[in-house]
Amino acid sequence: MESAFSDTILRWFDANARVLPWRLPVPRNDRLSFDRAVRARFPDFTKDHPISIRRDPYTVVVSEFMLQQTQVTAVIPYYERFMARFPTMNDLASALQTDVLKAWEGLGYYRRARFLHAFGMRVSSDYDGIIPPLKKELMALPGIGEYTAGAVLSFAYDQPEPAVDGNIVRIVSRFDAVPHVRGSAKALRTVRKRICELMPTDGRAGDFNEALMDLGAMVCTPSSPQCEHCPLQQMCQAYAADAVGRFPVRPGAEDKPVTSFSYVLLHVHGSVYVQRRPKGLLEGLFEFFSLPEPFGPDNPAGFRESLCRHLRRRGVYDAPESAGIRFIDKRRAVYSHRIWDVFLWEAELSSVIPAVRDGDPEGACWVRAEKLHDLPFPSVLVPWRDAFISRTISKCLV
Repeated sequence: MESAFSDTILRWFDANARVLPWRLPVPRNDRLSFDRAVRARFPDFTKDHPISIRRDPYTVVVSEFMLQQTQVTAVIPYYERFMARFPTMNDLASALQTDVLKAWEGLGYYRRARFLHAFGMRVSSDYDGIIPPLKKELMALPGIGEYTAGAVLSFAYDQPEPAVDGNIVRIVSRFDAVPHVRGSAKALRTVRKRICELMPTDGRAGDFNEALMDLGAMVCTPSSPQCEHCPLQQMCQAYAADAVGRFPVRPGAEDKPVTSFSYVLLHVHGSVYVQRRPKGLLEGLFEFFSLPEPFGPDNPAGFRESLCRHLRRRGVYDAPESAGIRFIDKRRAVYSHRIWDVFLWEAELSSVIPAVRDGDPEGACWVRAEKLHDLPFPSVLVPWRDAFISRTISKCLV
């Protein structure tokens, strides 16, 4: 059964593999250079283990960080722009975190970007820019868990390591008709062991893992699976029992907490107040002035009173006139473990104390409107920010 599974999935992959920008083959000369560099940096490991450079390890790491909880079609343009901006590990390691977050803006789950930047700095400083081909070493680096370690080792170095994510759990759950609970740690452990049994023993571990990824994305999908086109159909236990839809088992749904508050695009003479988010959700991204209370368009008086109070607390003593205040919109931002209901306002000051200036990008500061484009913002604020920049520039041209 095991050899039939791997032989079948590899034949299917040879004919149906997705063409993706991070799957470009490494040119022969570069492959030889990679091989020499890896052997020189890890001589004790490579003398006892064959090394085969299948893909550029850096492209594997960048793509896998981006693909976490994000669909391939959404990742491709971000990946291409990111690689143009940071084409090598050393380019990433020497970049400012703000620049990395800016290149990530709109992709979401910004913790991945911070981990990727930290990963690059560690690999550059500790391993001379060479991503380790050892699982223990990889797992000690920022942002690397069981799945990403398996992806790097198999996709880049063709080592027989499983790379198990939700796609693979779904395929194995249906193939064996075992009710694994989607997303559970127990399911991941069990399926990882099962993949080790099914993996080919004569090479092509990277192809095998990528084949499973493609099968889960293209055929064995969460809903409406294309069983009639599945190469594993004749061996699939769930298909034989006409029960594909029962596997894997969905976990119990939990309601996400909802936080409601207000953002204020506070500006004066072409400069805008921004602040950097502290540790936690969206850490390191910039945002506008914020109020803890949610104010809708029906409560401008309450909004103005709260704004004046919080302005004084932050050392901004000038209060906006009523004519300089307007409600913009209400928007909802859904994150992995919480929901934001955000009320957007704009307020124009006539003057400000302390004086308007370009400040320290690590904290709260005033920046010229045209410089807002250089700062990474949460997706919920990006359309509003960009519209304000366009409007401000248009006024200057009149």
